[in-house]
Amino acid sequence: MTYYMPPFYTSTIVCFLCISGWCHVLHAYMLVDEQNLETTLLSGYNANLQPGFNRSVPLNISVTFYLFYIKEFLEYNGKFSVNGAFLLGWNDERLQWNSNAFNNLEKTVIPQRKIWIPNIVNINSFEGISAFETELMPIEVFSSGTCSWFPYQSFDVICDADVTKYPFDTQYCTLDFYLWGYEMELMNIQLKRSNVDLSMYNKHGVWEILNTQLNVNAKSRGFPEINVALWLKRRTDYYIASLIIPMFSITLLMGFVFLLPPVSGERVGFITTVSLSYIVFLTIIQDKLPESSEPSLSVIGYILMICMLIGTLSTALVIFGLRIHDMPNDKPIPNFLRKIVLFKCGSFTAPFNRRSSKIENSQIIEHSDIKSTFTEAEEEEVDWTDVGNLFDRLCLMFCTMACVVLIIAYISLVI
Repeated sequence: MTYYMPPFYTSTIVCFLCISGWCHVLHAYMLVDEQNLETTLLSGYNANLQPGFNRSVPLNISVTFYLFYIKEFLEYNGKFSVNGAFLLGWNDERLQWNSNAFNNLEKTVIPQRKIWIPNIVNINSFEGISAFETELMPIEVFSSGTCSWFPYQSFDVICDADVTKYPFDTQYCTLDFYLWGYEMELMNIQLKRSNVDLSMYNKHGVWEILNTQLNVNAKSRGFPEINVALWLKRRTDYYIASLIIPMFSITLLMGFVFLLPPVSGERVGFITTVSLSYIVFLTIIQDKLPESSEPSLSVIGYILMICMLIGTLSTALVIFGLRIHDMPNDKPIPNFLRKIVLFKCGSFTAPFNRRSSKIENSQIIEHSDIKSTFTEAEEEEVDWTDVGNLFDRLCLMFCTMACVVLIIAYISLVI
């Protein structure tokens, strides 16, 4: 079914749409309006003078800080780099206008070099102190005289790293800014929020932001100081898999050198390789950590140092153990070593039980006696190989216990 619309109604609708569109065009400003407005506003304008007709009233400046990226944090030299932006707002009476006089123009954009802007300086910059100077970030100016500035910049600041619990560490870094040349009596900094705005933040692969804070105080010469504080926590999954687990795995291997047969000739090479691996780990750690003793050295550095000392001691014990195994059988064994070996043989019930079938007519050892006596047959059964085997077993126990204690101590100190 088709509907018929009389020509009168069609013409009425068309006229209504045309009139509405024409009215909309009448209220749209043109390029010449914006040019005339800028000429009017900047005629006789002095960008070096602070806004405010009444100098007894401080200029209100609203401040918000947005964090976009954490670029890097180099602990060894204390360089912390981020990308962020300030959202600054203030009122400049010299930039007010009547929007009706400029075809309902309510807002315009003016380059920052043509009007007054707050002189914000990053005072803890890593390389050089500089203000926000870029023509890429113009200023939005409204008919009420309100100015809105959103300068985006990359900040490289100094941040002394506390690597005591590396890689399970948390860091505290600040970005410090002065409103240089303006005392607190002339500027009233108003924080829109007490923390950093992370609505546009992109997560970093290494660092996690735990908390942020934004505050204002007066420092040297009464200049207003804006502090942007960040609490960071290192993501530890990568370090656990690539550093902690391999390091302690090699530590546990240290004691197993005493399980190798002395005749294999591989003991010295094995323990030397293990000791060199600690030097490699220590080199990796030194490349990442700062060369300073404050606030304290890294716990993992102490652990690696102790592991190297244990490796050095183990090397000496391996060499000494090989000397024991290579002792000639005709060399007499000291009596106290003979007694220790026989006592430990009964305690461990290890390979030495083979001698029990060969010993006949031996005296029964009285448990109540402090001094035990042994038969000549028992004395003849102890040789330097038995002494070496007992020495290897004791060294294995010592190294294993030392490694376990180190692991427990490290976990208790950093977690």
